[in-house]
Amino acid sequence: MTTKVFKTFILLCFSVTLFAQSPSSILQKAEAKLSGADLAAEVSIHTVRPRWERTMEAKIWNQGLDKTMILITGPAREKGTVFLRNGEDVWHFVPGIKKIVALPAAMVQSWMGTDFTNDALINAGSLVEDYTPTLLGITSVNGTNCFKIALTPKADAAVVWGEVITFVSVDEFLQLRTEFYDEDEFLITTLEATEIKSFEGKRLPSKLRITPADEEGNFTEMTYKALNFNPSFAEGFFERSNMKLVE
Repeated sequence: MTTKVFKTFILLCFSVTLFAQSPSSILQKAEAKLSGADLAAEVSIHTVRPRWERTMEAKIWNQGLDKTMILITGPAREKGTVFLRNGEDVWHFVPGIKKIVALPAAMVQSWMGTDFTNDALINAGSLVEDYTPTLLGITSVNGTNCFKIALTPKADAAVVWGEVITFVSVDEFLQLRTEFYDEDEFLITTLEATEIKSFEGKRLPSKLRITPADEEGNFTEMTYKALNFNPSFAEGFFERSNMKLVE
């Protein structure tokens, strides 16, 4: 067997092995990296516009897929603002008026003036549970080979996107890029994950950049400063009554 034939044979075997994985199993491995995990995080959120920039600091707590608490810790003007999701219930605590407001479960409005949507941060859900995946092939994202997977919403899924295309790295099953489309197949926004770092032994992107498709010069970056995958939650932590007390 010549060297050229041997290399072709190895490449073919490698390709067959990759495509033997179902798109559902690929997504499950990707989501297991972070989504749905119990975690406590400290993040910095930097929003850029053509004429201004601003940075917020926040703490995020997740328990499974249906409980999320976000506390804004800076700057002073937004400090103490809290968002809570517990199952289908979503609330927003506004410290300036000391009032808790109920929010719709699925929302595409801007979250705190950033390019992240309320739905993306508070009601993230699960791609595996909410969408039907189709493996489109393997492509490169910033020099990394990735599975390209198209996702269409399941009939009973409470989601806001008409289609999602995600790119999952072949070697580590990290979601490095995700594109969000409306029901008319227009690209609305793109989420890119970069700067892979080790957090408590897990290699994960430390920076997420979301860029709207039709607003040139606009983007928001979320940088993970710390991640704890074994947080201890007191009883009632994710209850509405705790929103004014969390710190």
